[in-house]
Amino acid sequence: MNKKDTTVLGIFGNISKPEVSGLLFNLIKFLEKIKTEFLIDRSLLKILKADQSRHAATVNQILQNADFIVSLGGDGTFLNTARLVGDKNIPILGINLGRLGFYSEISPDEYTDFIPKLLKGKFKITEQVVLKSVYKNKVHFGLNDIVVDKSDSIRMVETETYYEDEKVFRCISDGIIVSTPAGSTGYSLSCNGPIVNPDSNVFVITPISPHTFNVRPIIVPDTGNIRILLPNRGIARITADGQRSAKIITPSELTVSKANFRIKVIKKQNYSYFHTLKKKLYWNVDKRYS
Repeated sequence: MNKKDTTVLGIFGNISKPEVSGLLFNLIKFLEKIKTEFLIDRSLLKILKADQSRHAATVNQILQNADFIVSLGGDGTFLNTARLVGDKNIPILGINLGRLGFYSEISPDEYTDFIPKLLKGKFKITEQVVLKSVYKNKVHFGLNDIVVDKSDSIRMVETETYYEDEKVFRCISDGIIVSTPAGSTGYSLSCNGPIVNPDSNVFVITPISPHTFNVRPIIVPDTGNIRILLPNRGIARITADGQRSAKIITPSELTVSKANFRIKVIKKQNYSYFHTLKKKLYWNVDKRYS
């Protein structure tokens, strides 16, 4: 499908968002108008009334032929798209229909201006580190975080966390979050974790509601292995990016480390992380001086 002299866009999206249908319809008309080739995930086409079967493709066909991926939805949709892209090294553009849009920076009224710039190479790429967790040979990847928690129980869970075989802390809590810098503004932040610039080569380990005053979030280098032990009998859960989860029969342990690939995120040429913090989280916005 993909010719060497032709740029192909692959399109994924969130079919549960009603507004995606209208955005996809208008995006198709725009891409046809500027004569740009594109492939659309078959499951996404189901929300369209118009016949666009000539552009339909499987996930594998899109990943084999697309030069860029377009993700329609919010950051949750972007995380799902990143999971599909995995180690294929294809840059992803997020068009934001969600509440925040840390990954999905382009708004629906901006893509007609930005996509031509994308096709001309006028954009910036940030490469985001990915977490890899291993539990009994089952592997999960997380762009934001890996969470180990108490699953459906109302009881707290006891954990022992190690970094490179040195104990970091033991605590009784609702669970443990291991977050990437980019994911530090997600679940970890809501549990009093620090905000970390995505260019930092670190991970954040954040306990969830620990039943103690002397255990707090800690930052560790991303070059080492994190090991989480669950010493007591029961059932826990591991979740990647709030989307993929699996039960853990305890006592058991799992490891979290840096994956051998990164996710390429497409940004505007004038992208600034601190500007994004101000825009999305009202960082350092003081109403007394506005």
